[in-house]
Amino acid sequence: MIVHISQRISQEGAPHRVDVTFPKTAPRGKALGSTSRENITALFPIHHLADASSEGLAILYQGRIIEANRPLLSCVGTDLQNFPSIRDILPGALKTPPDNSYHPGVLRTLEGRSFQVEFRLTPLRRNDLDCLALAVTFPPCLSASRSLSPESDTGLCGQEEFGKAVSAFLGNGTTRQPAGILLHANINRFRTINERYGTRIADNVLSEIGQRLRAFLTEECIVVRLGGDDFGIFCPFPYEHPGQATRWAQIVRDIFHTTLSIDGHRIHLTASIGCCLIPFDTYRFETACHYAELALNEARRLQSPDWISFTPLMQADVHHRSELEHDLQRALETNQFFLEFQPLICLRTNRIECVEALLRWQHPTRGVISPNEFIPIAEESGLIVSIGRWVLLEACAQVSRLPSHVRVAVNISAVQFLHDDMYAAVIQTLFQTGLAAERLELELTESIFLEAVQRNLETMSKIRALGVKIVMDDFGIGFSSLNYLRSFPFDRIKIDRSFIRDMLNDPQAQSIVSAIMTLGHAMSMEVIAEGVETAAQLDMLRHTSCSTAQGFLMGRPAPLANLSAYPGMTDTPVISGQNSSPSASAS
Repeated sequence: MIVHISQRISQEGAPHRVDVTFPKTAPRGKALGSTSRENITALFPIHHLADASSEGLAILYQGRIIEANRPLLSCVGTDLQNFPSIRDILPGALKTPPDNSYHPGVLRTLEGRSFQVEFRLTPLRRNDLDCLALAVTFPPCLSASRSLSPESDTGLCGQEEFGKAVSAFLGNGTTRQPAGILLHANINRFRTINERYGTRIADNVLSEIGQRLRAFLTEECIVVRLGGDDFGIFCPFPYEHPGQATRWAQIVRDIFHTTLSIDGHRIHLTASIGCCLIPFDTYRFETACHYAELALNEARRLQSPDWISFTPLMQADVHHRSELEHDLQRALETNQFFLEFQPLICLRTNRIECVEALLRWQHPTRGVISPNEFIPIAEESGLIVSIGRWVLLEACAQVSRLPSHVRVAVNISAVQFLHDDMYAAVIQTLFQTGLAAERLELELTESIFLEAVQRNLETMSKIRALGVKIVMDDFGIGFSSLNYLRSFPFDRIKIDRSFIRDMLNDPQAQSIVSAIMTLGHAMSMEVIAEGVETAAQLDMLRHTSCSTAQGFLMGRPAPLANLSAYPGMTDTPVISGQNSSPSASAS
């Protein structure tokens, strides 16, 4: 069902009236005047639109709340089915004229707290059904008491007090009776807020979040700022089923997912939240903190808009990743890494003019491990710097023995680019291998622009000045790819394989490929199509301005010794669609 709402303001300044268009047929067997709460609620699905609001929003019918958004439910401390009368939570509201003007009031919660708010009422009318729309504006500073001493900037307790209070509640693990939920929340992209608005505004954001936590949670809840933009929340409430305890996770999510108005700036916030149930997951405080942090890390990884609850698989995954990190440290020392190369074919000459170096790991007991599995671990641990240096040196050393027209493309991790001196690494590699700078290409993704942008641009310019080519990989899937082309003059761009895969059956994908070709040509950049797997795809590309193709059709990744026998590694043309020495490993 769709609800169309339009406001009409008379020239005489009459009160606003909101006209709502409902379905043509009313619920059967019910007159509008006696419509049930459930049917009336179905006519007003505002929760789909209003849950992200920083105001409390509700719809009243005959003095009853029939719909409310999450911020209001969280503040009052109830759900919609048990929502009290508006006379109990906002006395005098129904005596206020519904003129869409703000009026002062006192909002009372089910926990017995009250604080000053501003509210407004707007009439809604359809046929003979008279309703009211309620909007409650929460003040920026809400008073709420805490039995623990406050932290200076957020009014929350300190970490030591938090640990003592929760541990005392749990009985130091001596009993399984206490129950509750422990949450670990982290504000998303807080660093961006700090950089954009400055430290003072960022500190005010933390203070506002602290005040919202104190105001919207009950007095039994214990809240701590763990440092930076991390918060810990413990809600000590019994539950018969684990699903019941997630109500508090929803409330905490609603507190963080809001828009704050600070010094004229409207700052939209979201957060990653992990939670652990006590005693369902554990009844020890230290273990609960660890589990909540694991769940938080999973929420960050998934970029989840909701909270993530701890599962035993998270602990197993951490153990697995820890083992891989330990093994990675030994992999370089014991020569477990090796390279495979995949050819890039010039569509004009049918010659192999470049090979892309692809890292592989031959684990002594687990066999070949996918880069998708170990590269993120290498980046998180910092091992990617030494591994990346090895790849650069080994790739250049092997390709230096090929004919001089063959170049080598090496993928560079954004983490490596940020933490290593890439300019020095490139110079050292070229000196040690004797490879001409013009035969080396560095493939970068747009993630390299997310941090230290100016420094990275300067480093890329210095490397390019040596004669090394800079290639933008996975072009077309990033939200700022076009801006990056303006920021730096790339030599080549690689169209992401997803567009090549879909272009035969998806006219939009075909249009995007064509547009990228035109863009590359206009900016004097060579365009490479990766992921070419069928003759039909290759034939379509030959009718565009695409200059180079790469994919299983031309050759799978393989050791360079196998690849050197392919037609095109000398002056012999490559036969379209010919493969040699296929490998089980994909790029």
